[in-house]
Amino acid sequence: MRVFRVQLRKELLELWRTRKVLIVVVVLVAFGLMSPLFAKLTPELLKSMGDQQNIQIIITEPTTKDATDQFVKNTTQFGLLLGVLMSFGTIVGERERGQATLIFPHPLPRETFVLAKFAALAILFGLGLLLGALADFLYTVLLFEAPPIGGFVALVAFIYLWLLCLIALSLLASALGRSMTSAGGLAFAFLLVVLVASSLTRYAPGKITDWGHTLAVGANGPAQWGALIITLALTALAVGGSAYALRKQEID
Repeated sequence: MRVFRVQLRKELLELWRTRKVLIVVVVLVAFGLMSPLFAKLTPELLKSMGDQQNIQIIITEPTTKDATDQFVKNTTQFGLLLGVLMSFGTIVGERERGQATLIFPHPLPRETFVLAKFAALAILFGLGLLLGALADFLYTVLLFEAPPIGGFVALVAFIYLWLLCLIALSLLASALGRSMTSAGGLAFAFLLVVLVASSLTRYAPGKITDWGHTLAVGANGPAQWGALIITLALTALAVGGSAYALRKQEID
């Protein structure tokens, strides 16, 4: 446990020094703030454009649901890109820079190495998503009405679990890749598979964000327990697979 804490501290410090903390927090908070604002202003902008073209556009008054829709769209789209971009180079990058040869001769289990990287990224995205969600919730209250608190918390939790799954898959790509290019290509291939699967089956990880959205807007919809179990299992398998892949590699 002590070795893990030391390695986790090192990973968190590296995230801070490389300004990844700043990037993730600023992006997620910015879209948290802008989501209700977009929902509020978009109908007015469309109406004004129609007036300029002498076209009558009938648009319903935006509601809390529109703000939540915008939050889900922005957070999932930009969150997944951040998750992949911040993760796929973490292991292969150290191998390319020669840092791995300095780390592994010491008594550091490769499972601990991978878990520390995953935990550091989980803390980073947890912080960014939490602050972004708080910004979105407060701004939604100011511009509309408060969404159901329980449903909104569930939505944020499911988005977080979905992001963790993508981060774990990106770490696996980083462990399998022999270069930054190959690791990046493999990470985006994993991402593509997950996105395509979400449109084909209700057991894909992406379905848990749909479940969270349903709860957040107070709508009726089926619970996606199968997708939740698959998401958790895939995350664990990807992290375990990263450690296994490293154990089978000669670091030189």
